[in-house]
Amino acid sequence: MLNLLKVVVITNLLAALIVFILSKYIAFFNSTSLMDFLFFIVIIIWGIARLTWDGNSQSRNWAQAPASNKTMKMVSNHDFESDFHEQKRLNYQFGLVMFISGIPAFLGSILLLVTS
Repeated sequence: MLNLLKVVVITNLLAALIVFILSKYIAFFNSTSLMDFLFFIVIIIWGIARLTWDGNSQSRNWAQAPASNKTMKMVSNHDFESDFHEQKRLNYQFGLVMFISGIPAFLGSILLLVTS
């Protein structure tokens, strides 16, 4: 739990730094309020989460590509299926951690919206 808290804090700090740097060069990210700044942080973090979180999508090219078939025949002793499942598990876990990391900034943005 402490590791998750560390990841959440570091992720939010890095996303805040990215939004701050982007606001210097891109007018769209130039926020005038803290609520906008927090919302841009949420967009960055949840965008990364979406890129890594596959859900239940399956790779169609893995078993059909000629190069992967040739590779699978060359190293027939290796368990590709377990590697594929491990990769999916790690992607799912990282996406979930990124989603959780975006929740504090999202709640802060909503709280500022409600109180203003």
